[in-house]
Amino acid sequence: MSGRIILLVVVGILTLGAPGLAAQKGDPGQGKVLYVEYCLQCHGGRGEGWGWSNKIPPPPVPVPDLSDPELMKQLSDQYLFDIIKGGGEVVGKTRLMPPAGRVISDEGIWDVVAYLRSLTRSVQGPNNK
Repeated sequence: MSGRIILLVVVGILTLGAPGLAAQKGDPGQGKVLYVEYCLQCHGGRGEGWGWSNKIPPPPVPVPDLSDPELMKQLSDQYLFDIIKGGGEVVGKTRLMPPAGRVISDEGIWDVVAYLRSLTRSVQGPNNK
């Protein structure tokens, strides 16, 4: 009987951790390539926020610093996937964050999530929210 309970607990942990596992399988190298192509203009070269410096005025909404460990530990891998794929409106944020799911595959989005996590290696976000 106790063997069954242990098995159920292990299966439950693996199931609840599944969203985070996908990002761990993402390729941060490929994610960087996609980030540079699709995200760098607004999020900066290392995720620090608005990347245009003094070239043009910033957008009317703040652009988050994706290299900030305190911010990133609050964001689950699934949240990052959802906002990248569906855009800001999908998670109740601004529509100025466009949905990348039209131009990047789900696998590519997980690669971008893995790259974002590599910007703040010392901090991992909640994987099962």
